[in-house]
Amino acid sequence: MKLNTTEELIDEIKNGKMVILMDDEDREN
Repeated sequence: MKLNTTEELIDEIKNGKMVILMDDEDREN
């Protein structure tokens, strides 16, 4: 699985593409 930078995600959204945001399962809440 490829992880993108924040800047890449912003560009994808600006171009009308869909992005999926994921959270680390081991993160403390």
